[in-house]
Amino acid sequence: MTVKMQQALNRLFASRRCRAFTLIEILCVVVILGICSAVIIPQIGSRDDLRVSAAARVVVADVMYAQNRAISTQQKHFLNFSGQQYTLRSRISDTSSMSTVIHPITKSDYITGFGTSPSTSGLEGCTLNNWSFGSGINVLGFDELGAPFAYNSSTGAITALTTAATIQVRCGSQIVTISIEPFTGESSVN
Repeated sequence: MTVKMQQALNRLFASRRCRAFTLIEILCVVVILGICSAVIIPQIGSRDDLRVSAAARVVVADVMYAQNRAISTQQKHFLNFSGQQYTLRSRISDTSSMSTVIHPITKSDYITGFGTSPSTSGLEGCTLNNWSFGSGINVLGFDELGAPFAYNSSTGAITALTTAATIQVRCGSQIVTISIEPFTGESSVN
Protein backbone atom coordinates (compact mmCIF):
# COMPACT_ATOMS: atom_id res chain seq x y z
CA MET A 1 0.00 0.00 0.00
CA THR A 2 1.11 3.41 -0.71
CA VAL A 3 1.47 6.12 1.86
CA LYS A 4 -1.32 8.14 0.28
CA MET A 5 -3.76 5.23 0.49
CA GLN A 6 -2.79 4.62 4.12
CA GLN A 7 -3.41 8.28 4.99
CA ALA A 8 -6.80 8.20 3.23
CA LEU A 9 -7.81 5.09 5.17
CA ASN A 10 -6.69 6.65 8.45
CA ARG A 11 -8.78 9.77 7.76
CA LEU A 12 -11.78 7.61 6.88
CA PHE A 13 -11.58 5.60 10.10
CA ALA A 14 -10.85 8.73 12.16
CA SER A 15 -13.95 10.48 10.82
CA ARG A 16 -16.10 7.45 11.65
CA ARG A 17 -14.83 7.37 15.22
CA CYS A 18 -15.86 11.01 15.80
CA ARG A 19 -19.53 10.47 14.95
CA ALA A 20 -20.78 10.33 18.56
CA PHE A 21 -22.77 12.95 20.47
CA THR A 22 -20.91 15.16 22.87
CA LEU A 23 -22.05 15.75 26.41
CA ILE A 24 -23.04 19.33 25.52
CA GLU A 25 -25.28 18.14 22.68
CA ILE A 26 -27.01 15.60 24.92
CA LEU A 27 -27.56 18.19 27.66
CA CYS A 28 -29.06 20.63 25.12
CA VAL A 29 -31.55 17.99 23.97
CA VAL A 30 -32.51 17.15 27.56
CA VAL A 31 -33.05 20.84 28.40
CA ILE A 32 -35.22 21.35 25.29
CA LEU A 33 -37.32 18.27 26.15
CA GLY A 34 -37.71 19.53 29.72
CA ILE A 35 -38.94 22.93 28.56
CA CYS A 36 -41.39 21.34 26.11
CA SER A 37 -42.80 19.03 28.76
CA ALA A 38 -43.15 21.92 31.23
CA VAL A 39 -45.29 23.76 28.67
CA ILE A 40 -47.36 20.81 27.38
CA ILE A 41 -48.15 18.81 30.54
CA PRO A 42 -50.13 21.57 32.34
CA GLN A 43 -52.28 22.00 29.23
CA ILE A 44 -53.18 18.33 29.25
CA GLY A 45 -54.59 18.64 32.78
CA SER A 46 -56.82 21.60 31.88
CA ARG A 47 -58.61 20.07 28.91
CA ASP A 48 -62.32 20.85 28.94
CA ASP A 49 -63.39 17.42 27.68
CA LEU A 50 -61.71 15.70 30.62
CA ARG A 51 -63.15 18.16 33.12
CA VAL A 52 -66.71 17.90 31.79
CA SER A 53 -66.58 14.09 31.85
CA ALA A 54 -65.31 14.19 35.43
CA ALA A 55 -68.16 16.54 36.39
CA ALA A 56 -70.67 14.24 34.66
CA ARG A 57 -69.31 11.29 36.65
CA VAL A 58 -69.86 13.24 39.87
CA VAL A 59 -73.48 13.98 38.93
CA VAL A 60 -74.14 10.35 37.92
CA ALA A 61 -72.59 9.12 41.17
CA ASP A 62 -74.77 11.49 43.21
CA VAL A 63 -77.92 10.44 41.30
CA MET A 64 -77.09 6.79 41.93
CA TYR A 65 -76.36 7.52 45.60
CA ALA A 66 -79.73 9.24 46.01
CA GLN A 67 -81.50 6.30 44.34
CA ASN A 68 -79.65 3.67 46.40
CA ARG A 69 -80.23 5.60 49.61
CA ALA A 70 -83.96 5.86 48.84
CA ILE A 71 -84.13 2.09 48.42
CA SER A 72 -82.03 1.23 51.47
CA THR A 73 -83.74 3.64 53.89
CA GLN A 74 -87.22 3.20 52.34
CA GLN A 75 -87.63 7.00 52.24
CA LYS A 76 -88.11 9.36 49.34
CA HIS A 77 -84.92 11.20 48.37
CA PHE A 78 -84.67 14.39 46.32
CA LEU A 79 -81.98 16.19 44.33
CA ASN A 80 -82.98 19.85 44.53
CA PHE A 81 -81.33 21.84 41.71
CA SER A 82 -80.90 25.55 42.27
CA GLY A 83 -78.52 27.83 40.36
CA GLN A 84 -75.12 26.16 40.12
CA GLN A 85 -75.64 23.57 42.83
CA TYR A 86 -77.86 20.74 43.94
CA THR A 87 -78.70 19.47 47.40
CA LEU A 88 -79.58 15.92 48.41
CA ARG A 89 -82.60 15.85 50.70
CA SER A 90 -84.79 13.15 52.22
CA ARG A 91 -88.28 12.93 53.66
CA ILE A 92 -89.57 10.26 56.02
CA SER A 93 -93.22 10.54 54.99
CA ASP A 94 -95.34 12.57 52.58
CA THR A 95 -96.47 14.83 55.43
CA SER A 96 -93.04 15.48 56.95
CA SER A 97 -90.66 18.21 55.86
CA MET A 98 -87.48 17.60 53.88
CA SER A 99 -84.15 17.39 55.63
CA THR A 100 -80.74 17.74 54.04
CA VAL A 101 -78.76 14.50 53.93
CA ILE A 102 -75.35 14.53 55.60
CA HIS A 103 -72.50 13.68 53.23
CA PRO A 104 -70.92 10.38 54.37
CA ILE A 105 -67.35 11.59 53.80
CA THR A 106 -67.32 15.31 54.66
CA LYS A 107 -69.95 15.00 57.43
CA SER A 108 -71.54 18.26 56.24
CA ASP A 109 -74.69 18.98 54.23
CA TYR A 110 -74.77 17.07 50.93
CA ILE A 111 -74.45 20.02 48.55
CA THR A 112 -72.54 19.81 45.27
CA GLY A 113 -71.55 23.17 43.79
CA PHE A 114 -70.45 24.07 40.26
CA GLY A 115 -69.15 27.27 38.67
CA THR A 116 -66.61 29.79 39.89
CA SER A 117 -67.24 29.61 43.63
CA PRO A 118 -64.49 27.99 45.70
CA SER A 119 -65.29 24.36 46.23
CA THR A 120 -63.53 21.24 47.35
CA SER A 121 -65.23 19.17 44.66
CA GLY A 122 -62.97 20.28 41.80
CA LEU A 123 -65.93 21.42 39.69
CA GLU A 124 -65.08 25.13 39.63
CA GLY A 125 -64.63 25.35 35.84
CA CYS A 126 -67.85 23.46 35.04
CA THR A 127 -71.43 24.66 35.16
CA LEU A 128 -74.86 23.10 35.32
CA ASN A 129 -76.05 24.15 31.88
CA ASN A 130 -79.64 22.92 32.02
CA TRP A 131 -81.88 20.29 33.61
CA SER A 132 -85.26 18.98 32.60
CA PHE A 133 -87.53 17.02 34.93
CA GLY A 134 -90.79 18.56 33.74
CA SER A 135 -92.16 22.02 33.08
CA GLY A 136 -90.61 24.40 35.62
CA ILE A 137 -89.62 21.59 37.97
CA ASN A 138 -86.18 21.64 39.54
CA VAL A 139 -86.38 18.63 41.87
CA LEU A 140 -85.67 15.04 40.85
CA GLY A 141 -86.76 12.43 43.35
CA PHE A 142 -86.61 8.69 43.94
CA ASP A 143 -89.26 6.66 45.74
CA GLU A 144 -88.76 3.70 48.07
CA LEU A 145 -88.36 1.36 45.08
CA GLY A 146 -85.81 3.58 43.35
CA ALA A 147 -88.19 4.80 40.64
CA PRO A 148 -87.50 8.42 39.60
CA PHE A 149 -90.12 11.15 39.72
CA ALA A 150 -90.39 14.91 39.28
CA TYR A 151 -91.34 16.86 42.40
CA ASN A 152 -92.93 20.29 42.29
CA SER A 153 -91.73 21.93 45.49
CA SER A 154 -94.31 24.74 45.34
CA THR A 155 -97.36 22.44 45.09
CA GLY A 156 -95.92 19.25 46.59
CA ALA A 157 -97.06 17.28 43.52
CA ILE A 158 -95.17 14.15 42.56
CA THR A 159 -95.23 13.21 38.87
CA ALA A 160 -93.83 9.93 37.58
CA LEU A 161 -91.37 10.40 34.74
CA THR A 162 -92.69 9.33 31.33
CA THR A 163 -89.62 10.49 29.42
CA ALA A 164 -85.99 10.56 30.43
CA ALA A 165 -84.95 13.35 32.79
CA THR A 166 -81.83 15.19 31.60
CA ILE A 167 -79.07 17.16 33.26
CA GLN A 168 -76.53 19.06 31.15
CA VAL A 169 -73.04 19.83 32.41
CA ARG A 170 -70.83 22.32 30.57
CA CYS A 171 -67.12 23.07 30.70
CA GLY A 172 -65.86 25.56 28.13
CA SER A 173 -67.29 24.51 24.79
CA GLN A 174 -67.90 20.90 25.88
CA ILE A 175 -71.43 19.88 26.92
CA VAL A 176 -72.40 16.47 28.29
CA THR A 177 -75.99 15.33 28.85
CA ILE A 178 -76.88 12.88 31.61
CA SER A 179 -80.13 10.97 31.10
CA ILE A 180 -82.13 9.33 33.89
CA GLU A 181 -84.54 6.75 32.49
CA PRO A 182 -88.14 6.61 33.69
CA PHE A 183 -89.25 3.66 35.85
CA THR A 184 -85.71 2.25 36.39
CA GLY A 185 -83.72 5.41 37.10
CA GLU A 186 -80.80 4.09 35.07
CA SER A 187 -78.30 6.89 34.41
CA SER A 188 -76.33 7.26 31.19
CA VAL A 189 -73.98 9.90 29.80
CA ASN A 190 -74.32 11.12 26.22
